[in-house]
Amino acid sequence: MIDLRRLEAARWADRIADDGGRRRSRRFEAWMADPDNAAAFDVIVAARSSSAALAGEAELLALRHEAVARTSLRRSRLSPSLWVPMAASLAIVAPLALWHVDRVPRTMPAASEGEPVYRTGIGQKLAMTLEDGSRVTLDTDSRLRVAYSATERRLVLDRGQAMFEVAKHRARPFVVAAGDQTVTAHGTAFDVRISEDQVRVVLVEGKVSVASRHARSVAMEPNDMLIATPGNVAIQKLADASDAARWREGILVFKDQPLAEAVAELNRYSRHQLVLGDDRARQLRISGSFRTGEVASFVEALELGFPVRVTALPGGDYAIASRIGPASRSTGPQK
Repeated sequence: MIDLRRLEAARWADRIADDGGRRRSRRFEAWMADPDNAAAFDVIVAARSSSAALAGEAELLALRHEAVARTSLRRSRLSPSLWVPMAASLAIVAPLALWHVDRVPRTMPAASEGEPVYRTGIGQKLAMTLEDGSRVTLDTDSRLRVAYSATERRLVLDRGQAMFEVAKHRARPFVVAAGDQTVTAHGTAFDVRISEDQVRVVLVEGKVSVASRHARSVAMEPNDMLIATPGNVAIQKLADASDAARWREGILVFKDQPLAEAVAELNRYSRHQLVLGDDRARQLRISGSFRTGEVASFVEALELGFPVRVTALPGGDYAIASRIGPASRSTGPQK
């Protein structure tokens, strides 16, 4: 039996692809307001996409986000628009099918009706402009909810990492919740990352205050990095906080860091994982700038500059082991 809804979704996808996504059709937005239609459109775009061909479908992805955001926020009398996903991400994006798969833990509070939710898959990035002029960039494998009201600009980072460039609005505080931490911004630029056991906040410019249920509010200054773990909050000064936000350009910067940390960071951006095989390899120090998603180039640089042996594994992973002395073995990718 022919699925008429998917057939119509395919026609919309064809129209958008034909004109490069330039038209912002009200008919398309009205059609996308139906959740079943939006789901059908996701299926069609996902089916047409692959990691090699997604660059040509970037307009579809951005337009899909924009249509859903507009129809959802219209119920709240808000109307954001989205930027096209960053061009730098196009070379390293994963299949679009990964974008719409919700992998949030079952314990995570569900988004309320009318609350826009934005997601990225592994290796993807998404940049957007909110209705107040603030800009947000989502990093790989991230999930963000927007819950603006008349009195507060509230966002919830459920997973991953995001950079926030906040437009000033004294009457409506800009608040980002991540785990137990709440960041209140005052016209500023800052980066937030949430993982299983910690929340990290890096202040690039301006001022923010960070509070939690278990600790007093902490004021941050530019180049501060706050790390909150269960029962502890610590701040350290960075030489240049902007380095922490270069992931938006597809670049990771390491400065005399353990190889284990660098590998764990690179593994976030690729389904091809690096596996460190022994403690000696994990403890090697590394400095430099590397492109996200370019695993093969990274391991080639390692073999040239470090006393390590790299072995290609089935499925595209790589095992990295020290060439010196006995090894304490490891069997999985670095977290």
